[in-house]
Amino acid sequence: MINDVVLEGIVVRDPWKFMDDLFFRLVIYRDSDLPAKKLDPERDAGDYINVRVNGGANGLIHIRRGMRLRVHGFLQSRDFRESLEEFINKARKSKNCTDLTVDIKSCDLKQNQVFIDRNVVEAVARRIIVLDAAAPNEKKARSIERVTTGKHPEAENDSREMESTSGEIDTTAE
Repeated sequence: MINDVVLEGIVVRDPWKFMDDLFFRLVIYRDSDLPAKKLDPERDAGDYINVRVNGGANGLIHIRRGMRLRVHGFLQSRDFRESLEEFINKARKSKNCTDLTVDIKSCDLKQNQVFIDRNVVEAVARRIIVLDAAAPNEKKARSIERVTTGKHPEAENDSREMESTSGEIDTTAE
């Protein structure tokens, strides 16, 4: 079975970290030969996906809002359980939902007692290519390739970093 994706898009929010992983959100506009997703008569809407960089929160990769990236990787889904209270707290962080309130009628449950099983699909990056760094003072994009044992036979026992100006970041790590 094949699970291989190549995505090209623009980082639309500041990256965040969870444990040792780095996450960022891309907006991807469809190629002209794909069905359009209309926002309004003048322009198409983008598709949004979260990208996960395993071990990327160690500071080697510097992703910023506005960068145009090409991500090579695979799709993964995760199941999780979330309470209504957690969902509402996340929604309140949005500037449009600060006054959000929810009343639960016809039962004696509180918001922290109502749970829903949810699923998220994300792209896990194996390689990231910086197409546009979106920073006026940077002339060339920095690239980091991590080589670790098990994945590459020529690798040493410890991880090593190789920097170049090709704009490519290889995130493969075991």
